[in-house]
Amino acid sequence: MHARSGAFRLSKDRMDDAIQTFREEQLPQYQKKNGYKGFTVLANHETGQVLGISFWESEDDLHEADELGQQAREQLQERGQGQDDIERVDWEVLLDDMK
Repeated sequence: MHARSGAFRLSKDRMDDAIQTFREEQLPQYQKKNGYKGFTVLANHETGQVLGISFWESEDDLHEADELGQQAREQLQERGQGQDDIERVDWEVLLDDMK
């Protein structure tokens, strides 16, 4: 399995709106992609930090979703009045203990 993370800081006042928009508009697009395994969003409301992680069956599936990932990160930055550059990293998942 492979994963992509995007980390950034949003306006604390706009974070919930940005995540709700992602849930309604972008997440369904991810769910339609081949090899999609899931999505996790972590947030710290005190600092405005957000970490989004998408999970994919294969590295090829991950790269097939590159454009969608870029659009999602840009939309979150815009809706959430992003304050920092986005840090995007691709990963190989070596251990996953999600139930």
